[in-house]
Amino acid sequence: MELTVGSLFSGIGGIDIAFQQAGYKVAWAIEKDAACCRTYRHNFRDVDLIETDIRNVDPCTLERVDTITAGFPCQPFSIAGKQRGFDDERGHLFYEVGRFIKTHKPRVVFLENVPNLMEHNEGKTFLVVHDVLADLNYSIRYRVLRASEYGGVPQIRDRIYIVAFRDQEDCDRFEFPDKMDLQLSIEDVLLRSQRKHDIYYYRQDDDFYKKASQIAKRHDSIYRVYHDSIKVTQNKMCPTLTASMGISRNQVPLVVDDYGLRKITLQECLDFQGFPKEYYFPNSITIDDAYKQVGNSVCVQVIKRIAEQINKRGNNYGSD
Repeated sequence: MELTVGSLFSGIGGIDIAFQQAGYKVAWAIEKDAACCRTYRHNFRDVDLIETDIRNVDPCTLERVDTITAGFPCQPFSIAGKQRGFDDERGHLFYEVGRFIKTHKPRVVFLENVPNLMEHNEGKTFLVVHDVLADLNYSIRYRVLRASEYGGVPQIRDRIYIVAFRDQEDCDRFEFPDKMDLQLSIEDVLLRSQRKHDIYYYRQDDDFYKKASQIAKRHDSIYRVYHDSIKVTQNKMCPTLTASMGISRNQVPLVVDDYGLRKITLQECLDFQGFPKEYYFPNSITIDDAYKQVGNSVCVQVIKRIAEQINKRGNNYGSD
């Protein structure tokens, strides 16, 4: 039996791709950001994407699914943000996930967020998430996994993954994937001998170039840019890609290649997130939109491995 997924806060579909690669069918998806929806539709031609605020959707009108997934907004809990948590309106959107679970009663719920979710507000925020799921009679497994250790991609990206099960036996059988070796190096992704489009290179008369070129000199690393700080990333890894790449000027990680000082390209961002090669952005969005979207997305390969582990739990999954 084909397993089905309902996708909440779908973004550009990183979680959806992962579950598709693991053998699931995405029955429907909900996303309100118009630019994200354009990217989603460009890459998912056969998924029913509902472009609206999740609060406007009656879950009773949607096909019942085996699994509900949600990369619910992480900004309220991120150490890079103001950490307002449930005091931030976006933090309250997690309760919408509970509303869909209550209606659909899926066998599995998959959630992804920043690791600071566990420490935020002295652990009280995570306790709210836990209690919402427990009150709906779900058993919970969770773990923080790093993309470079569990996804085979050279990105330092730690995220918490929460898998909740309607049946205790399913929960008892589930195991998170083991660590794996890196499948790529940053050099496999960057290909510094190949010239990229001019839009990615800083001109020498640019004020930012004058500062960055004094710091970014190594040809074997990537430099993290955060506000006024430019630092080399340790262990020859890509730093965590963030939405700020498309929000604040000059926040995209830097590399030095054979042709100059440049930002990592959109294709390289997708590669560091483990997206398939055929995935790309439509011409109908801006480059800033695209950087924001990929920074807000997920490491596809980590989630694919978790989805595979869910899928092989038991022979009766997907039947009631």
